[in-house]
Amino acid sequence: MASQNIWQSWDLAFRGEGSGISSLFCIINIRPDGIYVDGTLGGGGHSYQILKRLGENGRLIGIDQDADAIQAAGERLAEFGNKATLIRSNYANMKEELHAIGVNGVDG
Repeated sequence: MASQNIWQSWDLAFRGEGSGISSLFCIINIRPDGIYVDGTLGGGGHSYQILKRLGENGRLIGIDQDADAIQAAGERLAEFGNKATLIRSNYANMKEELHAIGVNGVDG
């Protein structure tokens, strides 16, 4: 029974639906026209919360080295179109990956 709870918790975290997620994003001041990076994209749950708060000129770049995570996040974030850019890489390569797509600074 305990292992089932662990997997349920992991699944909620992967999808960004853990308890307090809405509270967290109420605290963070997301600029509607900002550029944000999620260096551990996972299922895209946290990125989804950021993208909901971005305006027409806002952008989110999600990075994850796991192909399954990129696929899952891509499906979840598809409604945001080109406001979301997903990159399959390790977050340790963030600076290089951002430069490769012409991003030289971010807001968060």
